[in-house]
Amino acid sequence: MKKRFSALLLGYGLLSGIGGAQAHQIWFEPTSPQALVLRYGEYDKNVLEVTPGGLDRFQALKGWSAQGSTALAQQRDAFSVAHQPAPQDTLLAADLQYPIFELHEQGKNLKAYWTPATRWVGDLRQRQPELDLDIVPTGEASGNTAQFQVFYLRKPLADQNVLLETGSGQVFTQTSDANGNVSFELPWQGTYVVAAEYKVTAPGQRLDAQQQPQSYDVKSYSSTLSFYRNTGQAPLPRAPSQLPASEKARLAKASE
Repeated sequence: MKKRFSALLLGYGLLSGIGGAQAHQIWFEPTSPQALVLRYGEYDKNVLEVTPGGLDRFQALKGWSAQGSTALAQQRDAFSVAHQPAPQDTLLAADLQYPIFELHEQGKNLKAYWTPATRWVGDLRQRQPELDLDIVPTGEASGNTAQFQVFYLRKPLADQNVLLETGSGQVFTQTSDANGNVSFELPWQGTYVVAAEYKVTAPGQRLDAQQQPQSYDVKSYSSTLSFYRNTGQAPLPRAPSQLPASEKARLAKASE
């Protein structure tokens, strides 16, 4: 049985000692016109996981583009990106070995196999899906409004909640139509993140990094599409920075 989330996965919070649901995701973000980084946390809340901490959970984070694999090097609060794509390029990343965690749902403890993934595009021309859960621009745009399409296993995903997040804290939600399409207004300059999540409730097994079998009860996906707009109204101020719960716990333990 397949069903969409009405709230974002609890498991991220359980892993980091957080009691409630957390909108954790990975996304590409420009730090200058010539540099991209990959971040993990909550873009709209300016929550960035760090190392030691949440960044250390990634077991097999890989980046790639049409030119081949792209090295991702762990820094304090991000992964630096070796390949800086041209405007027409697409850059992707995913981790197929993120640690299986437990989430509590409908009175049961379930083992969740989560695949975080992300895509960066330098412009909003049409792209084709590549990730298991993917969001791509359709190339349809008028003024400050642009259309996007969400896919699951290369097929359009209808009736799916899709979020548009800004760095200043605004979050807008649309539901995809029968062709998986949604449209959002993009009034400000700056980086936007379009996000979706999907879950398949069915038991299975995967091989871990040591090629040992691991069982899971649900398979879940989180995918983002990020891009930068240099037209529109002046960008709004960045949301105040917040420490992730894992970092707060580490600092509290260090002060004991």
